[in-house]
Amino acid sequence: MSLTTRTEPMENRQLALKVEVAQERVEQELRKAARKLAGQYRIPGFRKGKAPYHIVTQYVGLPALFDEFIEELGQEVYRTAIEQEKIEPYAMAALDIETLEPLTYSFVVPLEPEIDLGDYRSLRVEEEEPVIDEAEIDEQLEAAREQYSAWADVDRPSQYGDTLTIDIKSVIVPADGEDDGGTDDAPDGEQTVVLDETDWDVTLDPDNPMDPPGLDDALLGLSPGDEKEVTLSWPAESQSIYAGKQALFQIKVHKIQSLEKPELNDELAQLIGPDFNTLEDLRNSIRAEMIEAKKAEADESYMEKTLDALVEQSTMVYPPVVVEDQIDAMVNEFDRQLRQYGIDGVSNYLSQIGQSMEEYRESLREQAEIAARRNLVISELYQLEGLEATDEDVEERIQSMFGDVDEEHAEAAEAYRNMMRSDAGRSILGSQILQQKALERLLAIARGEEVPEPVRKPEAAAEGDTPAEAAQSADADDETAASEASEASSEEPEAADEA
Repeated sequence: MSLTTRTEPMENRQLALKVEVAQERVEQELRKAARKLAGQYRIPGFRKGKAPYHIVTQYVGLPALFDEFIEELGQEVYRTAIEQEKIEPYAMAALDIETLEPLTYSFVVPLEPEIDLGDYRSLRVEEEEPVIDEAEIDEQLEAAREQYSAWADVDRPSQYGDTLTIDIKSVIVPADGEDDGGTDDAPDGEQTVVLDETDWDVTLDPDNPMDPPGLDDALLGLSPGDEKEVTLSWPAESQSIYAGKQALFQIKVHKIQSLEKPELNDELAQLIGPDFNTLEDLRNSIRAEMIEAKKAEADESYMEKTLDALVEQSTMVYPPVVVEDQIDAMVNEFDRQLRQYGIDGVSNYLSQIGQSMEEYRESLREQAEIAARRNLVISELYQLEGLEATDEDVEERIQSMFGDVDEEHAEAAEAYRNMMRSDAGRSILGSQILQQKALERLLAIARGEEVPEPVRKPEAAAEGDTPAEAAQSADADDETAASEASEASSEEPEAADEA
């Protein structure tokens, strides 16, 4: 295919590529499209599929002919152009039609990011050891006392939090001018009974007072065996059917129970678990668990701090698609999580909360920028360090994903293992392993530990070299080293895609 190409560098590692297609090729495509459409339309005066080119063009219009091939031809043109110009795109290019006469395509081609980690081997990040405050252990022990609290009879005046077992009866008190206190629910001469309960358990809770107001106060301070009469009223604005009325309450207390915490002693420790003989055993166990949890938090924080320090000292230029790809991954992960909870995907969720996909994607941009920059330095690091995901690494990762599988599920597990051993599965696992190895190497460097010399020496790279070119130029006189670098570089495209 005869193509006329023009390239122009753009900012952020993008390349403007304009491609003009020879008119001869365009004419071939137009006539091919005309023959196809002639077979689809019944053009007056001609049998189906027999109308000549100029008649078909007049009948359907030239734009309809272009529509038949312009996108497909554009993809072919793009593949030919990047091969002709020796362009190595990072991802798919955005395509636009600049003109139809002559037919000119315009592409914005994202190029591989350029990453310079600086003197990353001198990077040092201070690590903070997790500290356990004894007061935190005391809080855990107090929580254990709360958990193992039990109701116990007490012989004292009642207070908030207690549960009282009472007999209670209340009747409406006739207001002045009423004959007998009767209501619509009680015939004349009969009392209106509001409550009549025996062995009724009530808990005095200041946050959930009983009705009518004042009943809690009437029960406070009573002891087992006490009897009491009190007249209480419902406010006129009350939602009760007795709003604006008074009632006489007759109360008798049978028993009072309090939620008692166990003593902080060896017995509590033994109650919590058979592994604890003494309170000190329990305290030490809590301390060990807290140290482990805080160590995990500290490790995560240190990893993020170290990554951010490397990002901060690095120079990087990358195309916008890097961040867009990261946003895509975050949207897909959120969609997966929603479906696990029975929600029909992210689009349905966004429509329910009144947010567009564009708004949601934009809300992720800042977080995606951070993640993308971290991924870029990790990818550059494992290339410069010559780290590899070996077959043994992949197999170990596959086996660790399953552990022991019972006989019933053994066949399915083996099928899944084989799927992960395939090219696609290995690519995913390989990327995960490389990232893990790069993080481990970075943390060792940041801690000042002794680490192996990198296979690919960054100081050997000429200005403008890609990591692969740097690897090939490093130790050029050492045949073995050059062979190892070439072998490692063969994994780069796959790893970059995954990063």
